[in-house]
Amino acid sequence: MNDEAPRSWGGTFALSLAFPAAALVAAALVFATSSFEAGLVFGVIAALVPWALIAGDIRVPPWIMVVAGVGIPGAVVIVYDAAGANFLALLAVAWLAASGESLAAEVVAAVGTIAIPIVYAVGDWDEEGEAVVYFGTGVLITWFIGRIIRRERELVAALTEAQDRLQLAATAAERQRIARDVHDVVGHSLTVMLLNVTGARRVLDSDPAAAADALDRAEQAGRGSLQSVRAIVGLLHSPDEAGTQSPQPGAADIVDLVDTAAAAGQPVRAEVLGDLRAVDPYTGLAAYRLVQEALANVEHHAPGSDVVVRVVMNGARLSVSVRNGPARRTSPPTAGRGGTGLDGMHQRVAAVGGTVSAGPEGDGWVVEGSMPLDRTEAIARPDGRA
Repeated sequence: MNDEAPRSWGGTFALSLAFPAAALVAAALVFATSSFEAGLVFGVIAALVPWALIAGDIRVPPWIMVVAGVGIPGAVVIVYDAAGANFLALLAVAWLAASGESLAAEVVAAVGTIAIPIVYAVGDWDEEGEAVVYFGTGVLITWFIGRIIRRERELVAALTEAQDRLQLAATAAERQRIARDVHDVVGHSLTVMLLNVTGARRVLDSDPAAAADALDRAEQAGRGSLQSVRAIVGLLHSPDEAGTQSPQPGAADIVDLVDTAAAAGQPVRAEVLGDLRAVDPYTGLAAYRLVQEALANVEHHAPGSDVVVRVVMNGARLSVSVRNGPARRTSPPTAGRGGTGLDGMHQRVAAVGGTVSAGPEGDGWVVEGSMPLDRTEAIARPDGRA
């Protein structure tokens, strides 16, 4: 549970400490306003027993509180003319209403408490009539206060539960985001590495120098992938360690991404219109991952095809498209299996208020994304529509 979860002012403190403390004050009032008699002392002590158990964090059944918390103080009032014991009965009514364990016990306690001054005043109703009315009103007020405390505790419990659910949902969403990042980084890097290794194998005998260069690029891609994965996993560290992590790529890094793929042997070129350095980091990261995943998908499903990556800043939005032609080589055996790439694209772009579409175009395939340059638009229009 979150350490900063809301706390109930009518919670453990009020029911386990404040109520027993108030009962002690009421008992002191009884002794201060009445003459000492053995039966009176014994009765007050008996009435304090349930409060001592509550202070000791021992559960007291509601009917025990009705008998000891209300009945005994009532008997003390009637037998020893100790009006101060009325406050002990009122406290018991409030506690029962606040704990909410038994509605029947609450009703019995309230009726019994109201009956105390009636029985006490039955001998001379004219003089004590007002006292009966005042005390009955006090019982109702006390009962309502207990109910208010109970309601407040229930609301705090519901809020705490909702807060815990939100925290679990946020944790799950963060895990999904990190999984998408790892998928994008590793998928693209492996594609680049395989392209370079394939190229090196083909020219190993005829051009050892070119093969060495290709293997070097494969090594650099692997090292870059490892560094990126470490940076992503580093997001799981504590906040004071976050400053040591490598920055996430942005829109301005798309050109380098395309150049890396082209150097690995993928026939791809970039067309950029606008200053991509001005793109919001979150939007830029979404655009970068879209292009990264699209290039990896092209190599898996249409290897050797010509690819054009176009990034355009158009007004208040950033448009990204990745178009490829027909495959020039046979796809690997695993290329036909479904993956999570397109779903990851949609989720990542939707998180910044954008949209993604993917489908056939002519004899090739196109992936298009549109994202707001201002993240406030993503907040105002979470559906991502322009």
